[in-house]
Amino acid sequence: MAQAEQHDVVPVTMLSGFLGAGKTTLLRHLLENTKLKIGCIVNDVATVNVDAKLIRNDRTRDRDQGNNTTSDLADTIELANGCACCSIADELFTSFEQLLTLADRKGVKYDRFVLENSGVAEPQNIRDKFSEAIAMGKPLMSRIQLDTMATIVDSGSFTADYSSRTPVSARPDLGEGGNLRPVVDLLVEQIECADFVILNKIDQLDAGQLESLKGIASSLNPLSKVFTCEQARVDLEQVFGKEAQSLVAHLNIEGQHRGAVAAATAMSALDSAHSHSEPAPGVEHDPEKCKMCEDNYSHDHSHGHQHSHHDNGHAMAEGDDHSKHGHEHSDGHDHEHKHEHGHGHTHNHKRQETTAAERFGIRSFVYKRRLPFHPQRLREMVLRWLPVSSNAALEGQAPGAGESPIKTVLRSKGFMWMSHSHTTAFYWSHAGQHFEIRDEGDWWAAVADDEWPTQQAQRDVMLADFDFQNGFGDRRQEIVFIGAGMSEEDISKQLDTALLHPAEMSKYLENYKHMPDPPHPELTQTPKA
Repeated sequence: MAQAEQHDVVPVTMLSGFLGAGKTTLLRHLLENTKLKIGCIVNDVATVNVDAKLIRNDRTRDRDQGNNTTSDLADTIELANGCACCSIADELFTSFEQLLTLADRKGVKYDRFVLENSGVAEPQNIRDKFSEAIAMGKPLMSRIQLDTMATIVDSGSFTADYSSRTPVSARPDLGEGGNLRPVVDLLVEQIECADFVILNKIDQLDAGQLESLKGIASSLNPLSKVFTCEQARVDLEQVFGKEAQSLVAHLNIEGQHRGAVAAATAMSALDSAHSHSEPAPGVEHDPEKCKMCEDNYSHDHSHGHQHSHHDNGHAMAEGDDHSKHGHEHSDGHDHEHKHEHGHGHTHNHKRQETTAAERFGIRSFVYKRRLPFHPQRLREMVLRWLPVSSNAALEGQAPGAGESPIKTVLRSKGFMWMSHSHTTAFYWSHAGQHFEIRDEGDWWAAVADDEWPTQQAQRDVMLADFDFQNGFGDRRQEIVFIGAGMSEEDISKQLDTALLHPAEMSKYLENYKHMPDPPHPELTQTPKA
């Protein structure tokens, strides 16, 4: 790798999807019908432990018989010692080095690498591995770049998988090596963490079901391009070609959140003109900023704090100190800020709104407030009504009986400000039958200035989330809701009941006055427009 700077960078496409969705069929379709020089890494998590091996390239063997394997058609590394998103990350990058060494020895150049994930692989995790390798300055990263991410979905089983209550480990048919993560949670991650969502096996759906599925996929991931196909036969140039357009591959979870917020805001603006009525509690409304909602553009420099705490939903009074409830953060906790620069053009929102909203009533909106939630009221007034069977925040309690506007929600996600912690940014995640609130790290306001990114453009994007009037920094409620027949007004009212009242907010400020945010000189300046 000493001469890495003399070589062209090889783009990498990550291919995800459950076992049986059509990943290998798509890969074989690519290899049999492209003029590009492709190198493959196949993460086959098998019961029998087989060492990674390099297989000779032979594009002609058995071509006419139509029974070619990936290794018959391209230089291929097979990984079988675990999942690329966790136990064999180092082996994954070693495999790229092996392919590059082979190319150097042969004096040839790869046009693209394709990483075929195992059925239960978490694409977000693997994407983070690439970001970490860049941050660590690994020489390999001067020769490869994660370029695009594609997820292939079994259209015929989507509804059953989305409604599933079982963990991945109980579904070996989706891929071996699964954990206790709910099937629906992984399915949604694979769709949301993709530049291209490929709905395969559409012959198993009627026309109405297909249009509904396309609407759902577009709503779950408005940053992606959605394809439909049979036998995994898609436009190869658009997905694997040199001009394939990508965005999600270069973001992290916060970058995806910004894109989702921009898309939902744009779609809401198209659905109805902005109402300039009296704002709800904690709502900021700046007429000058309304124009931003018409922009299908998101400029992201995102960070990711890697904590693994989960909010167990303890009954805490307003303003209670988070550290008293077993969630202490040591001084050495891993922030792992990832500052990723991405231009989030939301794709054809007018078309998506027409298809998804007008035909199937699927809409999205963003709930934004600048007050924290009271944990107990949030559980009683909101979380108990979520239409899920697995609710980590309720510690096993069944959902409330009766009607609630929030029961129309299909998917919701975003950042939360909770009154029992002044520093922690929580993440709300609901998909299908599963809901959880997790610790996503600290608010930028609570992070020392010397840990912020150094580039001013990145800092400006972060500062755009700050509240300069009340001094709460970037603390906020910012949750994207996607659903069929939703009432934004009714859902917002229900959520508003869980916000702190004025007296409770005074107590919150009193409790945390001994925990001031670190000084940030830029906060004393007039924010840039």
